[in-house]
Amino acid sequence: MTPPELPPFYYLHNFHQVLHWVQHASADLLEPEHVHCGRGFLLASQPAQALLVRLLMRKGPVFRIDKLRYAEIEDLNAAVQELAACGLIETDPELDLDTVFAVHTVPELRRLFSDLPAAGRKADYQEKISQTHGDQARPFLEWCIDISLQAPMLRLSPEVMHWAQRLQLLFFGNHYQDWSEFVLSDLGLYRYETVVLDQASRAFRHGEDVRLYETLSELRDAQDEANPDHWVQRLAAVQAVETDSDWLQRRKAKTLFQLGQQAERQQWWPLAEQAYTQTTWPGARYRQLRVLERQENHQGAWPLFCQAWLEPENESETQKLLRMLPRMRRKLAVEAPPSVSPSTPASPTQRSDLILFDDGKRVEAQVLAHWDSPLAPVFYVENALFPALLGLLSWDAIFAPLPGAFFHPYQACPADWGNPDFVSRRQGLFDQALSVLDGADYKTVIWQRWQEKRGIQCPLLIWPALDETLIEQALQCIPAQHLQLVFKRILQDWRDNRSGLPDLVRFMPAQQSYELIEVKGPGDRLQDNQRRWLSYFAQHAIPARVCYVTRPELV
Repeated sequence: MTPPELPPFYYLHNFHQVLHWVQHASADLLEPEHVHCGRGFLLASQPAQALLVRLLMRKGPVFRIDKLRYAEIEDLNAAVQELAACGLIETDPELDLDTVFAVHTVPELRRLFSDLPAAGRKADYQEKISQTHGDQARPFLEWCIDISLQAPMLRLSPEVMHWAQRLQLLFFGNHYQDWSEFVLSDLGLYRYETVVLDQASRAFRHGEDVRLYETLSELRDAQDEANPDHWVQRLAAVQAVETDSDWLQRRKAKTLFQLGQQAERQQWWPLAEQAYTQTTWPGARYRQLRVLERQENHQGAWPLFCQAWLEPENESETQKLLRMLPRMRRKLAVEAPPSVSPSTPASPTQRSDLILFDDGKRVEAQVLAHWDSPLAPVFYVENALFPALLGLLSWDAIFAPLPGAFFHPYQACPADWGNPDFVSRRQGLFDQALSVLDGADYKTVIWQRWQEKRGIQCPLLIWPALDETLIEQALQCIPAQHLQLVFKRILQDWRDNRSGLPDLVRFMPAQQSYELIEVKGPGDRLQDNQRRWLSYFAQHAIPARVCYVTRPELV
């Protein structure tokens, strides 16, 4: 199917949509300079507006005018001059050496600077020019005195850059989504669930929320510092953030965890320990234990280990603690672990071994072809099937318009999707969805959702990996009790348990039964999350096996 052709100014229409949305819903969160930029933009002609939006969608803020080509903007120079007159861009800006080299190719640089050798790398050229010309910012004419070689430049004003960033933040509720979301929607490639939005859905309640969000983003995204003193300042700045916003508190906790990871990579053990101690983000306690181990502080780690052993935050932590326990006992000469140990079912998982020639295909495809038959069809599903069925069954819970979950019409998932409390905030709605499995209507509910929501963005559904036959076979062959067991485990640890599920599913429609198959090729081993799932399947008599593939020995 050929995607629809976009109108010439589609991107300008989308930008106007964002601008109108923000002015209607969050005008009080715009600074005076943002209002000034918006007013100047709206007073400009359509070609000038179009050029500005085009530039905002590109990597800038400096551009060579001779490299700008837009068929819908007939008089580019007139649009440039109009934007300059409005103060939205600057023509002939001062450029530092980094920018000069960034906007020119190597052959162009050789023509601009006659003293460069005929062969060399761009980095070497820049070092030479820095030594001979310096790197202080200056108009381009002072970098290149040959007027015939000059390329007119423009630069987006800092106020315009910050205005566009603020619009993006207030509309999307984050800094990582951009205007491409509109394009994918315009092309019909992405469709989004319709969620009723009101004033309570705003990402930011007041200007202080915006300031704190931007502060946390800057502190998180700063480059890794080689100087630990700078890192200490960043950590102190994050710790100083105080807010009564739940989602900003979660963002603060995650930022502290990320700072701990940065310090750990630098092997600044005391600093990493300090960061992990200050946050409740999942995984921080275990990382703190590992940092204490790295410092050979096993005595100090033991009380924290015992606390985690008695009350593990999830199965993943339990698994890691079991690996750590022998090391701790060996270092501390502890005779026995704490009296209460984590539950570790040791039921055996069925095993199969296949000897298959290497035909260049993935080993999962080989096993699928080996076992697939009309009476027992096999599908490659990995982490697609069970999460999809859960998503269809609990669609209303996932897309519930809770405060701080949905901010705009182009969200593929709630804003708190990756947060530890995603399920707990919607526990009643998920419980209600799973209760449908107690009756006979669950197949109808799932099938109707499949028909109604097909193609709509949902984080639990990988649409290209699903088809009607797979859904029909799953509903026919997988008992409701098994669905409920799998769904409950996913919901128990929303972040970890959506992955690690077996590669293949084999259906036996005549017997209304099925089997899950994890495939391991030569030299491949089970991952931790796969081991946890297989243990759970064995504990609850859910049919699953591991198929190990080896290659025949050539004589």
